[in-house]
Amino acid sequence: MDFTRLFRPGILATRPYSPGKPVEEVQRELGLKDIVKLASNENPEGPLPAVVEAICTAARGVNRYPDAACHYLTQRMARHLEVSPGSLIFGNGSNEVIDILIRALVSPGENVIYSQHSFIVYALTTAVHFESGRPVPLAPGDKHDLPAMAAGIDDRTKLVIVCNPNNPTGTYNTREEFDAFLAAVPPHVIVAVDEAYYEYVTADDYPQTIGMLSAHPNLVILRTFSKIHSLAGLRVGYGVAHPDLVSELHKTREPFNVNMLSQAAAVACLDNWHEVEGRRRRNREQLDWLCGQLSGLGLEVVPSQTNFVLVRCPGNAGRLTQDLLQRGVIVRPMHAFGLGEGALRISVGLPAENQRCVTALKEILN
Repeated sequence: MDFTRLFRPGILATRPYSPGKPVEEVQRELGLKDIVKLASNENPEGPLPAVVEAICTAARGVNRYPDAACHYLTQRMARHLEVSPGSLIFGNGSNEVIDILIRALVSPGENVIYSQHSFIVYALTTAVHFESGRPVPLAPGDKHDLPAMAAGIDDRTKLVIVCNPNNPTGTYNTREEFDAFLAAVPPHVIVAVDEAYYEYVTADDYPQTIGMLSAHPNLVILRTFSKIHSLAGLRVGYGVAHPDLVSELHKTREPFNVNMLSQAAAVACLDNWHEVEGRRRRNREQLDWLCGQLSGLGLEVVPSQTNFVLVRCPGNAGRLTQDLLQRGVIVRPMHAFGLGEGALRISVGLPAENQRCVTALKEILN
């Protein structure tokens, strides 16, 4: 039977999301035991002991369904951000909140604007949802072209997504640029700013969007516990927005979408927020060291405000990625993101992992 006749064109034209290679797969394929994974922008430090303890305690109750309303997590986050509990929606990673926004807002014939070279889930989700995506190229300097994105809004635009800092370039748009952008967006168009790497930012002129919510009720802020908090394997993200908007979004949220262990872990992260500054500092130290080493090898390094760096190399980044794999180092080529054959993304690891990556690159390039 030809099942392709049953599916919408957007489904048929879309390839499934391809994540960075897991360590276990490389071990099986190449027979290597000692693998360094610098491909998926994970925090190499791992979860805090208090978080692991909270997960173990919560695990005793996994025979029961989780709290569908994420009550304790919502109350704790509301106090942390100084917003009302009704302003929060939690998801199975911030990916799910993105999906909720698109499913709730966009009807056939309507569109979503995002950067062409940004988090690949925007393109995938809009493709399967009525082929609604309208990508806009990056500006010079590898950051969002906010004026062009605002100019692309028409009477069928329901949502604009801005990834700030941007994945996979690591670049960011300033407070001044974002203020001008919000002023140019019609109030009936929702602006979702994806701040998955918010806690890693050290730039003084980065926009603090929580303080903009009262003046811009069409603003939705997306953040996650997957990155600096080391909960990538548990999948818990959240959105912050006007309570009236959030109440409508809840109608499309899956029941029990944030599991019991994730909720307990996220609460423990909030209770230990004092650890974030040290993690930010250590990441910046290693990021600066890694960028200096890569530049010293003659590679083009894009300045980053995240826990990864975009690198452009002469020749084919896919070949370079394979050469690194043979040496037990996993990085991510960027051809799927449309950034050309010479682009690859390297996540910041522990000091020894970063050193191993640089050593392997020296061997290959020399």
